[in-house]
Amino acid sequence: MRAIPAYVTAAVLAISGATFIGCDRDKTATSSTTNTNTADNRTTGQKVGDDLKAGADKTKEVAKKAGEEVSDAAQTAGEKVKSTVGGFTGANANRVPNLLSHVAEAALTKDGLNDVVERFVDADRNRIGKADLKSGNDELNAVAMNIRSAWKAKYGSDFDIKEEDKIFSPQFMTANTGEVQQDAANTNIPGDANRTSGAEAGRNVGSIAIPASHGAPALTVPLIHEATGWKIDVPDSLDAAKLRANLIAHLNEVYGMKDQWPADVNDAYRAVSHHVLMAVMDQPAK
Repeated sequence: MRAIPAYVTAAVLAISGATFIGCDRDKTATSSTTNTNTADNRTTGQKVGDDLKAGADKTKEVAKKAGEEVSDAAQTAGEKVKSTVGGFTGANANRVPNLLSHVAEAALTKDGLNDVVERFVDADRNRIGKADLKSGNDELNAVAMNIRSAWKAKYGSDFDIKEEDKIFSPQFMTANTGEVQQDAANTNIPGDANRTSGAEAGRNVGSIAIPASHGAPALTVPLIHEATGWKIDVPDSLDAAKLRANLIAHLNEVYGMKDQWPADVNDAYRAVSHHVLMAVMDQPAK
């Protein structure tokens, strides 16, 4: 529970002080032999009673205000918790839709391979990141630029995902979250059976499941939550060379289907993202 603000205590003390001062003044007036006319004909007891009542009313008013502030703060905190349940929705930069949009955009950016790897979980990005990711990308850059050019010609805009929640919606994918548990033998048990093992006990894990669509088969993408947000837990079979080759193969497949791209630009974003995630999960293109 939130502590009562300091100004509430101060207000109560101030009211109490005023009451005691009133009592002293009344006693002085009573003992005085000077006959003074005054409009206040209340007795000392009445004055004390009135002062106490006024003090109580003021205390209630201040306490009510403090209570409303506590209630507002609790409501705000509750909304924040609600917006981040599972880490999959809400107005925060760690959302999974945000993660997927960054991966897709990085894959279609010149020399963006390093940015793709930055969206992997720590062990994977440290392992794959040891390789040279900034050179040898001519073929990957070429197909990425071909897609961007065809994209602008068809949709009249650059490849730039701006409505992540609308694109990576429950109609496109379903999400599952959990926590890594530990059994009596101190063996880490993933909270989500769809993700790979090896995460530490207590770590938040999850996955997204994408049904077959856009010329690509069904896919499950395991996730692990880090301090900076959700990251993709890619297979250990994936290295820098395979990631580059996979992206080239899948993006060439996407480009080869440019005449069949959906009329709806959001659905087209889903199609490209689906294939990029296939490459990231070390799944072959056709």
